[in-house]
Amino acid sequence: MPLRVLHLTGTTAVGRFFSFRTMADFDTLTVLAALVQFTILAGVVLRVMLTRHPPGSSFAWILITAILPYLGFLLYLMFGERPVGQLRARRYRKMFTRWGRQSQHKLTPTGPLPSHLARHRTLIHLATRMACLPVTFGTDLKLLSTTAEMFDSILEDINNAQFSVDMEFYIWAPGGETDKVADALLAAHRRGVKIRILVDDFGARDFLSSNTYGYFKEAGISVASAMPMKFLRFFGLQRADLRLHRKTIVIDDRVGYTGSLNMIDPQSYDAAKTLGSWVDAMARIEGPAVMSLKITFINDWALQPDGDMSDIEPAREYAPIPQIGKAAVVTVPSGPYTQREANLYLLLEAINGARHSITITTPYFVPNEVLSAALLNAAYRGVSVKLIVPEKADSAMVSWAGRRHYHDLLEAGAEILSYRGGLLHTKSIAVDDEYAVFGTVNFDNRSLHLNFEMMLLIFDVDFLQSLKKLHEHYESQCSLIDPKSWAKRPFSDKLKEGAAYLLAPLL
Repeated sequence: MPLRVLHLTGTTAVGRFFSFRTMADFDTLTVLAALVQFTILAGVVLRVMLTRHPPGSSFAWILITAILPYLGFLLYLMFGERPVGQLRARRYRKMFTRWGRQSQHKLTPTGPLPSHLARHRTLIHLATRMACLPVTFGTDLKLLSTTAEMFDSILEDINNAQFSVDMEFYIWAPGGETDKVADALLAAHRRGVKIRILVDDFGARDFLSSNTYGYFKEAGISVASAMPMKFLRFFGLQRADLRLHRKTIVIDDRVGYTGSLNMIDPQSYDAAKTLGSWVDAMARIEGPAVMSLKITFINDWALQPDGDMSDIEPAREYAPIPQIGKAAVVTVPSGPYTQREANLYLLLEAINGARHSITITTPYFVPNEVLSAALLNAAYRGVSVKLIVPEKADSAMVSWAGRRHYHDLLEAGAEILSYRGGLLHTKSIAVDDEYAVFGTVNFDNRSLHLNFEMMLLIFDVDFLQSLKKLHEHYESQCSLIDPKSWAKRPFSDKLKEGAAYLLAPLL
């Protein structure tokens, strides 16, 4: 009996001993985990303060890291900052001096601004400083507003190309009209035209694994992928979601294109059956402004790991391009390689300078606090503000976040029109029938803060008239949002808007 008692007692003592050790270890791990979480949160808070994130973006990242500390920290490493990669950073520093010389190249005669542009001196000065490119005079611009117009014009110019075709696109997807462009490029290459194609590694992933890409490489056409997405590249090398969002074509250094059209048949993308075809617009450019597109392409090509620095290295002078039109144009490229928020500053100045009217078309409307305040201010001081957005977009989260701004805009007197003719993809602003901002920039954080974009500041009566007619055509396929009906929308919609709005700085 005593032995049995001793045995039970010993067993109980051992059990208690190991239980105590286990609890002690558990408490230690808990303290360590808490310290790690605090360190992660403190590190992210300190980092967003030092990197000058916009306040909304800063608080969003802090909130995500506090709620999901480990996952939030990993997401911040991947998407929180704007590193373009060590190789690109080195190349950018190396060619910065060369870029400065190119930006000072006199594409047009010097002298005072024409009288009709004198009032816009500060806007033009801002655009040229943000772009590091000069204002050009004597450019001829043509607005192309239908798929047939755009592809027919591009095909004709490629077929007439004599020595070079340079193209860069966010999306290149084989099929439909783009196959005709591919055939034209192959034919041009066979007759000795030098062709370079730069596509975004994510947006053009279907193209980069397609037969068309194989045909290009087999023929000897130069194709490079921008911002390649490779496993673990984001650890100190480059952010995963910085994308080349430009859409640019330069042919023979004589003809250029830019606008919203990707190299994709607008009716063949995945969501076309439910959202309708993409509705785009492009500007066809002849004259001095073409060289600004060319300079931008050359630098984009040289920044990529699979690109070629040979176009940047030698000192190269560009021959002046004759003035053949009436347009004054500033080409404003932007990207994460600089802290200057070129798109944001340009849009703010354009909106604040409006006296009578502003018409905006954008597929993704998620303005930050500053842009939202500028639009409200314009509406309150009596400017006619019209916002044309697609009724259905390909991102529900973006749509809900954008609708969070509708109430205030409607209350201020702005008109919001919901486009029903497809996925309206045109990115344009017309101000007072005097100037336009046209190109690839959306009203969202991604375009304003992250992606490589392209905008044109245009002063041209004919182009403005064409753009005004295009806007009126869009309006004819819109329904006007009624302020009273909007105020009575379901509570569930308001909840979705509020939830999406919290994430707006990250969209």
